[in-house]
Amino acid sequence: MMAATSTMCTQTTRRYLLWCANEHIEFRLPELESIALMFNIPITWIDKPKEDPYVILEMNSENDARKLMSRSMLVRSCFELWGQGENEAELHASVKSFPNNLMKPHLAKEKTFKVRVESFNKTLSISEKLKKIESLSFLPFEGSVNLKKADTCLHLIEYYGLQPNEVPIIPFKSFLGRWVVEGQRELIDKFSLKRRTYIGSTSMDAQLAFIMSNCAQVQPGHVVVDPFVGTGSILVSAAHCGAYVWGWDIDYLTLHARTKPTRHSQKQRQAGESIFSNLKQYGLEHQYVDVVVMDNARPCWRGVPYVDAIITDPPYGIRESIECVGSLKVPKDFEDGSKQQSSSAHHFPSKITYSLSDIFRDLINFAAIHLVIGGRLVFWLPVFREDYHESMIPSHPCLELLFNSEQVLTVHSSRRLVTFCKTRHPQEGETATAQVTDLTASFREKFFQASLMTKQERASMKSRFPRDKRGQGLGYRLLEAQNNAKIIKMDDVPESETINRDERQTISQEPNTDIEDLSCLEETAETDGLRKVQRNNTDSEKEENFKDAKNKSVTP
Repeated sequence: MMAATSTMCTQTTRRYLLWCANEHIEFRLPELESIALMFNIPITWIDKPKEDPYVILEMNSENDARKLMSRSMLVRSCFELWGQGENEAELHASVKSFPNNLMKPHLAKEKTFKVRVESFNKTLSISEKLKKIESLSFLPFEGSVNLKKADTCLHLIEYYGLQPNEVPIIPFKSFLGRWVVEGQRELIDKFSLKRRTYIGSTSMDAQLAFIMSNCAQVQPGHVVVDPFVGTGSILVSAAHCGAYVWGWDIDYLTLHARTKPTRHSQKQRQAGESIFSNLKQYGLEHQYVDVVVMDNARPCWRGVPYVDAIITDPPYGIRESIECVGSLKVPKDFEDGSKQQSSSAHHFPSKITYSLSDIFRDLINFAAIHLVIGGRLVFWLPVFREDYHESMIPSHPCLELLFNSEQVLTVHSSRRLVTFCKTRHPQEGETATAQVTDLTASFREKFFQASLMTKQERASMKSRFPRDKRGQGLGYRLLEAQNNAKIIKMDDVPESETINRDERQTISQEPNTDIEDLSCLEETAETDGLRKVQRNNTDSEKEENFKDAKNKSVTP
């Protein structure tokens, strides 16, 4: 441990502790790596745990750390790491080995300071915090204390693991660092959908929209396109990053804000609701190009590279239908060989189902043609967790797969945030060579079939595909769970079969997801009915006891 602490910080590089938000854990490294590459920041990973809410890396300067945090959505705070250890003695030894020439300028006489104690997964009393602060008296403090606005803020952070019911007496890790800068977490509240002018049933969450923009390396002056623009939530985040944004969608009513309101308290759409009003709400109207009513299966743009990034969330066919222009009817042929034409002055083309395989095939081919070299394609891919394999990720000879991260939706379904980078222009004959598996096309059918699963099937699937309380799919646990779990298929279990009390509690405690679960609703209804019966029985007992007491109090 002492050998490691002696090399904690050198004159050329400094070690930084990034304390992350305890959510979207699979998106942390892709976001940080994308931002670092975008700003040409050389980073060296020292410690990047799979689940723990922190990462440690080396950078050349504090200016690089501030650049990295200027875009990060999943990092709460950045600290210059002065020391770390698994107990108090190791922590103090590590801090004492930190170079004095880097420490003393921040503890000089003209610098005010304060020390703050934080703990993860455990609440410390005031007396415990004061005791830990006093243990740092060996530091060469020369300035005065200022608890409100100090020049130097030292943070003593103790990490007690992720299990709230198994909190250790001493922390697993302790860190002492100088606060440098905060991340961009305040944008989550500023751009929250709760206060957005125009939203729909599938509007992208503000935090996820910014993560997508970071993975796409959106910079000022870029041209960003969303081929399934919907209500324009992704355009808002990209415009905030300085890009010129535009997109298209086949749904005329959605683009013109004429759909049914999705807010519970709103009865009808307001006159000012539109995609443009969303950008104007945040002062980004000058970044807005336009939106077009167009079928993505029939793009009308010139086949030249002009797009810096494509960021989109295609429809899955769950909350919104997936359609494209087409007809199942065969037009009649006349004797002269011409086709039958519409007699109406205004022709409204008919629509047919747009399969998920065709959606992603057209999207990948469009990106291969219209992205510039180095441009990125970021999109969501819905999968059925039981069927998922890496081969399901679409591919193209001109695109390189960079990141593939999972967000769990339900016990059986998830979606993966996929990031591609264009490496070269397509050669002759490569413009439409995207490879998409046919398994993606059956996602919608399997999703609704899974809602009819029995409770025992659901319990079996939960054991095979674990997820923690943060709603994250832990991919590295998947193989272990599959080897240890008892597999129960849908066809092997009768619908009338029930489960025991422990399994019922396990299912009822499943976190809320973006897509409602029918069996969870049934479980809630049963619980509410049981509580109602118990309440009625309690009222009857109270009434009988009151009558008995009244009869005893009456004298003959």
